[in-house]
Amino acid sequence: MTENFDEIEKRIIKVLDDFLLEVEENKYVGNKIWTNRLKESIGDLGKELEHEVAIGGFPNKFEREWLYDIVWYQEDSENRLIRTPLIVESEWSRNYSGIKYDFEKLLIGNAEKRLMICQSEPSQVENLFVKFKEAINAFEENYNDRFLIAILDSVTESIFHYKTFTKIKRN
Repeated sequence: MTENFDEIEKRIIKVLDDFLLEVEENKYVGNKIWTNRLKESIGDLGKELEHEVAIGGFPNKFEREWLYDIVWYQEDSENRLIRTPLIVESEWSRNYSGIKYDFEKLLIGNAEKRLMICQSEPSQVENLFVKFKEAINAFEENYNDRFLIAILDSVTESIFHYKTFTKIKRN
């Protein structure tokens, strides 16, 4: 089955795929450099799309981090928050309990889109997608919310696997 990604999701996926090329080209090693460059790349896309962006660690480029690893937001002329197009959590631990903790922050968030970035052994990618889908369906709020999940193949570190899930209200 082919995923039906919307235009924003396609742009996020391109940023993530381009990031992997940058990692290979620059031989980045270690979670800190990976995390910082990945956050900066997603933040740059948010700015390109004319959103305000909150990410920790970039005081001269983005607003400071609040609530989530990355937040794209918009304010009105009175500096009141009017919308959050995207919230992002990332977790490089391969331990599901760490991934679950960060993912659950997205479940309770109020945003147009949510992005979870994590990694897994290739043999566990589909199982992790199932766990995300089950968590989304078990959560009793936020119907019609859209989640983009990006799981890095932790063995090759050269490919993300992507799926979207939308919470549908049960009758």
